[in-house]
Amino acid sequence: MKKLILALLMASAAIGLMAQTRWYNPLEAGENTIHGRWWNSELKDTYHRMTPRAENIVRNAVWNLSKQSAGLSICFHTNAPSVKVRYKVKGGLNMFHMPTTGVSGLDLYATDANGQLRWCASKFNLSFKDTINYEFKDLTYFTGIDRGYDFELFLPLYNEVSWMQIGVTEGYELRFIPTSSERPIVVYGTSIAQGACASRTGMAWTNIVHRESGYPVVNLGFSGNGQLDAETFQFLAEIDARLFIIDCLPNMATERTELIYDRLLKGVNILRQKSQAPILLVEHNYANGTSSQQSLDWYTHSNDEQRRAYKAMKANGVKHLYLLTHKELSFTQESMVEGIHPNDLGMRQYADAYLRKIRKILRR
Repeated sequence: MKKLILALLMASAAIGLMAQTRWYNPLEAGENTIHGRWWNSELKDTYHRMTPRAENIVRNAVWNLSKQSAGLSICFHTNAPSVKVRYKVKGGLNMFHMPTTGVSGLDLYATDANGQLRWCASKFNLSFKDTINYEFKDLTYFTGIDRGYDFELFLPLYNEVSWMQIGVTEGYELRFIPTSSERPIVVYGTSIAQGACASRTGMAWTNIVHRESGYPVVNLGFSGNGQLDAETFQFLAEIDARLFIIDCLPNMATERTELIYDRLLKGVNILRQKSQAPILLVEHNYANGTSSQQSLDWYTHSNDEQRRAYKAMKANGVKHLYLLTHKELSFTQESMVEGIHPNDLGMRQYADAYLRKIRKILRR
């Protein structure tokens, strides 16, 4: 009997050893491991979005929001049957109008050997405690386990990640994929650009545009603080962009409306001193304009001021300047959470409008 018990214990220990998880720290894999930002060499030990040089130059609110990992992702290749992620965040897990999975959660997408994109469901194999844990189980490799998949893990939209590890079972490969050499689409905007109120991180419109256009996207959306600041434009101008998207009117539609004209002219001039990349100005989406005449007046006035700036710049010879109108955004009454921020349907509509415009501008 003792021999049988000993044999069972040894077998159990062997199985446990075989099932051990090997953990990898993305920040230890090189400075080009974090996708979706520009200043990787200056940000190699963080999941922040702006260079540390910005701390004492941009407004405090912008700097603090830049520590949140909106639009950042980690790409890796593995053939493991499951992928585990554990990490900690520094802020609240959720907001009254946005779920935990969007504020503090993750999203995993896989591209197979034929180029087909697949979303990987966590199936509630996740827990939001002091250390957050995700497990993406039962991954099936339709093009062969020996070929594996390329994965992209989208990070929290509204939280600062203090540390993160990605784990696969011992015996399976995992290698990180470095950032693309493609010039990025750079988005400067508000909470909507940052990702409010997507139910999960992959549904932020900037992440949809990244996946479906194939271009890197640098997300510089700052909740409540996309205010056309000259200081922020100075840092945008450092980026060798394929396209600049300026979507700040939702933060400029009330008492700041009279600032739109001058700030846009100044901001575009800052960009043009260093770059001839196309610039796309985006109108306010007229979120709850169907129920509030006051809101409709605010939105209309802000759009009018931006159009006035747009026409003045075109008349002064500013080239490669484009406008995305509120009609092209095609928002409906079902697109909103609380009359300001888009739900997942609204995010999809935003992304579709952007993709149509981007393909026209870039002729793809």
